[in-house]
Amino acid sequence: MRYYSWVLRIILMIGLLIGMVGIVFGQDLPTIKGKKTVATVNGEAITLDEFNQELATIHQGIGRDQKAEKEKISGLLRRLINARLIIQEARRMGLDELKEVKERVDVFSRVTLRDELVERHVKDIKADENEVERLYRESIKEWKMKSILFEKEEDAKEMEDALKKGKDFDETLKRFLADKKGKGNEEGSYLKDKELLPEIAEAVSKMKVGSTSSVVRIKTGFVIFKLEAIRFPDDLKVKEQVRLGILQQKRKEALANYEKALRAKFAKVKDQLLKSLNFESKEQGFEKLLKDKRAVAEIKGEKPITVSELAEYMKQQLYHGVERAVESKRLNKRKNQSLDEMLQKRVLRKEALRLGIDKTEDYKNKVKEYENSLIFGAFVQKVVAPDVKLKEDELKANYDEHIKEYTYPEMMKMVSLVFGKREDAERALVNLRKGADFRWVKENAEGQVDQNKKGILVFDGRLLTAKDLPGGVSKVVAGAKTGDFRLYESPENHYYVLYVQEVIPSKPQPYPEAREKIAKKIYNEKLTKAVEEYAEKLRALSDVKIYLKD
Repeated sequence: MRYYSWVLRIILMIGLLIGMVGIVFGQDLPTIKGKKTVATVNGEAITLDEFNQELATIHQGIGRDQKAEKEKISGLLRRLINARLIIQEARRMGLDELKEVKERVDVFSRVTLRDELVERHVKDIKADENEVERLYRESIKEWKMKSILFEKEEDAKEMEDALKKGKDFDETLKRFLADKKGKGNEEGSYLKDKELLPEIAEAVSKMKVGSTSSVVRIKTGFVIFKLEAIRFPDDLKVKEQVRLGILQQKRKEALANYEKALRAKFAKVKDQLLKSLNFESKEQGFEKLLKDKRAVAEIKGEKPITVSELAEYMKQQLYHGVERAVESKRLNKRKNQSLDEMLQKRVLRKEALRLGIDKTEDYKNKVKEYENSLIFGAFVQKVVAPDVKLKEDELKANYDEHIKEYTYPEMMKMVSLVFGKREDAERALVNLRKGADFRWVKENAEGQVDQNKKGILVFDGRLLTAKDLPGGVSKVVAGAKTGDFRLYESPENHYYVLYVQEVIPSKPQPYPEAREKIAKKIYNEKLTKAVEEYAEKLRALSDVKIYLKD
């Protein structure tokens, strides 16, 4: 499906430069079968709706040159006409009667019919705004905490006892940090629930602002913290995500209830028979069940679902074969689920047909558009593509002419030190340039920022290309050589001393490695040109009328 749709887009997109040409309205267009029409191809209408739909699909920006806009509109219409000519020719050749086309259209029509019913049923469901607000506030809630982590429980208990005796938390924290009995943050920081360890999240949820926790045991030690403040920073994007999540859940529940009601209305499962089916037994045997015509579920007004159909459905779901599924004892566990899936499809389709969804214009247009894309693709594949040939010399010529497109970018390995003040960073930079060992500076330089802190850029010796680097970093290290040191100031006022461990220069990709990419590009170009040329020949023999004016 994706391949055929993509091939159809080739003609429609060729020649369109970046820029939106705007939706076409009004004009004095003729009405054919109740639809405004921009052109006819051998009496078959291309409607204004179809034209505007393609226009909206392929635009990528906003154009201002009116002359260019008109040329783009004209080009798009020409390509729509060419596509219609090819589809008509393909139908004349009988490509619409191909087995693979008919089977795929049948599957698509069934799936689309069910999807249309589902969309109709859930489209008016709304999210409960009170629930949205509640969950939104929970998701944006941030806790400001000062904390200290102890390796030894006795040190944590010592601080806890001091706080219980009325000692000030800030002074006590400062003393224990100074004595190096624990590690912590004197300033405190805001954290969301998802950033907290489960043990910490549970403890803080029961606390009031200004209170201090007891000792909380975590995997890496023992923590004591003070809850300084709570805030709810607005984030409209998060709120919309919460609303969407609630809406999806409500729709899921509504659909489950709807399907349950339809099953009760239309279907009846023979529970005793289903229970007795043993897809893993040697006596019954899977192959025997594939021929069993007993009805395991009845559907009003339709053929029942037989044991053989259920077995065949299960077989199709087994990617590693029946034998492996029998060995792993998975078949009997799947039989109820498989029957549910089959019933769901059948009752949804039955209800959709009862409501006449298959008669709606929207449904019929979707099926027709999909069928046209398959027919178009089949024509290209069977009629045009066999004559498209590639020559090795043209591939090599393209490689030579566009060598920049097939060049590996310059890459670097870097590590960094991060400081809170410029003077500390500059001092470290001077020492490093004088020959100081990087590891020694990292262990001893004052004023460093914890590199695990949120928002800190990580340079850990992995190979990076220029596109992997923030713009400012890219500029700072431009032209650097192996062994160089550079200073970068981030927008957050962190100062990075960057050590360039290795520079791998840019170099052309060898032709054998680039060949596949080149071949695909040139093949697509040739195929597109061949399709257009074929369409132009058809147009010369056809009755094409264009009603869309400037």
